[in-house]
Amino acid sequence: MTSRNKTSNTVTRIILLSSLLLPLPLLTGCNNQPDTSEAISHVNRAETYAEQGQYRSALLEVKNAIQMEPDNVDHIVRLANLYLEIGAVKEASDLLAPWVDDHTDAVALTLARAYAEQGKHLSAMEALAKQTPGSPEEQLEAALIRAKALGGSGEVAEALALYQSLAQGNPSNVEAIAGVLKTHISLGQQAQAVSAADDWLAKHEQAPEVLYWKGVAQYRENQLEAASATLTDAVAVLPTSDVFLPIRRDVLTTLSRVLTEQGKITEAQVYNTILAKNIDTAAREQAEAAIAAIKEGKLEDAKSILRDMLKLNPDNEQISLMLGAISAGTGELDEGAQLLTENLDPETTPTQFIRAATMAQIDTGDREAALKTLRRAIEARPNDNELLAMHGILALSLPEHQDEGVASLSKAIGNEPDRVRLRLALARYYIGQEKPEQALAQLRMAFTSQPAEWTTTATYLNLLIQQGEQKEAAEIRDSLLNGYRDQPEALLLASLADAQLGNQAEAIQRLEELAKESPELQAPKVALASLYARSGNSENAVNMLIDAATITPDSIQPIQQAGQIYARDHSIAEVKTWLAETGEAHPELKWSTDTLRSLISIRQGELKEARALLSQWQDSDAAPVKRAMGQLLLAEAQSAARAGDWSTARAKAAEAITLEPENLGFALLPVGIAQMEGDLDEAFSALDGVEQSFGENAAIILARANLLRQQQGATPAYDYLLEQWQSSQDTGLMPSLLALAKSEAPESVDQLTDNWISKEPDSIAANLARAEWLMANKQEIVAANHYEQVISRQPGNVTALNNLAWLLREEQPDRALELAQRASELAPQNAAVLDTYGWVLHLSGKHAEARDAVEKALALAPGNPEIEDHLESIKKSL
Repeated sequence: MTSRNKTSNTVTRIILLSSLLLPLPLLTGCNNQPDTSEAISHVNRAETYAEQGQYRSALLEVKNAIQMEPDNVDHIVRLANLYLEIGAVKEASDLLAPWVDDHTDAVALTLARAYAEQGKHLSAMEALAKQTPGSPEEQLEAALIRAKALGGSGEVAEALALYQSLAQGNPSNVEAIAGVLKTHISLGQQAQAVSAADDWLAKHEQAPEVLYWKGVAQYRENQLEAASATLTDAVAVLPTSDVFLPIRRDVLTTLSRVLTEQGKITEAQVYNTILAKNIDTAAREQAEAAIAAIKEGKLEDAKSILRDMLKLNPDNEQISLMLGAISAGTGELDEGAQLLTENLDPETTPTQFIRAATMAQIDTGDREAALKTLRRAIEARPNDNELLAMHGILALSLPEHQDEGVASLSKAIGNEPDRVRLRLALARYYIGQEKPEQALAQLRMAFTSQPAEWTTTATYLNLLIQQGEQKEAAEIRDSLLNGYRDQPEALLLASLADAQLGNQAEAIQRLEELAKESPELQAPKVALASLYARSGNSENAVNMLIDAATITPDSIQPIQQAGQIYARDHSIAEVKTWLAETGEAHPELKWSTDTLRSLISIRQGELKEARALLSQWQDSDAAPVKRAMGQLLLAEAQSAARAGDWSTARAKAAEAITLEPENLGFALLPVGIAQMEGDLDEAFSALDGVEQSFGENAAIILARANLLRQQQGATPAYDYLLEQWQSSQDTGLMPSLLALAKSEAPESVDQLTDNWISKEPDSIAANLARAEWLMANKQEIVAANHYEQVISRQPGNVTALNNLAWLLREEQPDRALELAQRASELAPQNAAVLDTYGWVLHLSGKHAEARDAVEKALALAPGNPEIEDHLESIKKSL
């Protein structure tokens, strides 16, 4: 294995080396394996070299022993201990990890030490759990590793207590007292650290680690003279070696900083020179240049520098992470995701890089991998609120992991109750789960904490009104008006609440004032336009939306909304003229008005006009323009196919696919064209290619069923769809499956509709399908329940209104008449609806009105025997 030279890393790790802090017998046998005399000779020389500080020679001798006895785990552990002594902790863990399962007792403790020194505290604890220390020495080392792991995972008070206990029981142990000092410092207890160091030093020989942490504590207390003296004493007792040990680097770096702050530049330079000789200064300068470029926003320059650095040092994780984060953030997603994923360690990688890595994984569609990364990260750092928040938000987006998400967000909120956006995320989850009370509990706490977090407050108000909590909603509105009247967002939310509470006049007046006082704000104008439109003032609504559109001319939504309102009272031709005039009057909006005109032209089949309009904007990057162009190409392809111009149809389809390669509808165009042409083999082949790119999904399955039906008939198509439904349970297949089942397997419709309603009890389509079967099979009471479900969710559903009216015509004539009348108003040209309405009127004794309705129905469906019978019966009653 190639070891990594830590002194060449740009970002240097500050590490307490275990073998310097705890005297472990380097050459003690681990597993009773016999050593050859020649291997023993190498090991003995390694021991001598290590005692003299000649680590390079010691490493070489142990590697020679390994070469002679590659299966001797003792030699592997000896090499790992040497790596630990010189600070090559990653090399130590990489060396030991492959041996831990087969040689647990020999390897686990040293591996745990290597992980702990890297800050991989979770891995360290997992390695410790593999072995039960036998000797007192092993028990001591395991306890020291456990203390280090506790401190690294945020359990600092527990770590301090354990270190103090170990120091008391092992007063001469350097690592125990060093752990006490470091932990005091991390708790901000600098004075206690200095006092503990002085007590220990008064009883023992000076140790560089103890002096170092005492000097750090004094420096943190701004006792520069004392810190300088302590660190100078540490320099005097540093061990000599042919490798620049981490403790030497730590002491000299801190001493240089202290001397510089004292103004002793000349003395500091002496140590800076020593440091410069032992690190890669060129790499450090490159890293500084890259960081400077990032701060200045010169990201391409930064990427170029980092790529050059990575060529020279391909194993440098920090460089890889920096380059990966920048690449992912600048659109080079594949490179960024690969660099981040390959070099990320969930236990030790800084949170900002974990965020970048998981975002890249999500963007590349690997949400499960992102969740796994975050899950491991919060196991290692259970109190890191940023990690908890990221894990919680992501887990909530994955249905099978939502319980994890709730737990993580709840813990993050428990740590920081004022994290309002996390409360909002939880509230939205509860709303989606139809648990409004839990959502309101979170939103109430959020409002109490930060009323001016407007997105959260808006959600709170909307939910209160939806749940009928009008009194509480009015109280929130009043608190916004009383406490934040100078804030436009508060006035906007209060006005919207008033509108929903029925105080429309007050809402309009307040919004008109806000729009006048803050003309640069778009939201009040859009809200005001909505209220104007609701009150029938379409002209003011349209003008207000045009005004709003000019504030954000790059957005098509305001002008699109204005067009929808204008179309209520005008013909399609008038709408197109209005859009053209609006574009001329407001040139900044012309791209959006032309785009909307082109969409109307496409729907009308005026494809040449649509192309002329869009060709003016062919170089635009605006998403609505690209979508409109895609719709035009789709229509042109379909038009050419209907005309039998297959080459043009294929060319248009290819252009659409190039424009939007992720659009499945466009990808299926060649399938449909080949099918229309009658070349079913080509259609199947094209469909196979689409499935290879997009995977199997409902649209592709339905396309294949359609091809099978054309090629082999309805029965094979039904059998195929049934098989797909049984394996996937994808309800998107059900409408087509039921259509085929009615002719090919009518006995299966009962089971299929029942399965559908079981999978999607709130689905309007599922309830309609189930109700239709029940009604046809004389199970009218149960059918009526399903129609009620539909109407409760979609009050204007004509089918449900009409059929429920028919079912209730005798038992509940008044309700039936109300439903039938609503259906006839919504569908005045539907013969079946008018027939139902007329018959219910007849049953209610309103025979003249009934005759008029049924006569109109018969005019719409002449010759319909059922309607003719109804009309004859009604006439007899007149």
